[in-house]
Amino acid sequence: MVNWEAIAAVGEMLGASAVFVTLVYLALQIRQNTAAVATATYESTMTGFNDINVVVASEPALASLLDRGCQDPDSLKAVEVVQFNFLLRCYANQWWKLYKLHARGSLPAGEWAIFAREAAQFLDQPGCRPFRAQNALFADLYSELDKHGGTSISDFGFGNQTPAE
Repeated sequence: MVNWEAIAAVGEMLGASAVFVTLVYLALQIRQNTAAVATATYESTMTGFNDINVVVASEPALASLLDRGCQDPDSLKAVEVVQFNFLLRCYANQWWKLYKLHARGSLPAGEWAIFAREAAQFLDQPGCRPFRAQNALFADLYSELDKHGGTSISDFGFGNQTPAE
């Protein structure tokens, strides 16, 4: 005679085991996906900054414009003011993206703090302060950056003069 109760109990145990194995597998997949998304986010951020920096670094006139704009904005011609503001907008867009990723929990606080301190330092230069005042779109970002300001973490090279040869 077949013991249906024993067979049912074994079936329930096998089913519960299958559910447990599936949950462990899904947890591992979620962890791997989270790591992949974090890596893609970081790579996207670095690519954005590098794209801007390569353009500035490869064009001496643009590097000079950025330097003069940050340190002595009154020395800029009208067309250079436009160029300078668009450069600042490119950087601000990158910092805005990072701020939003942090606010949504996709960028850890420690990583955000580094970017925020650098952004605060950059935007605190004499020529960048008017950009902040004139671009209220980034008001939430500025408020957040103000929490991280006051420390110097990068040498942007602005205003550094090399001796003439």
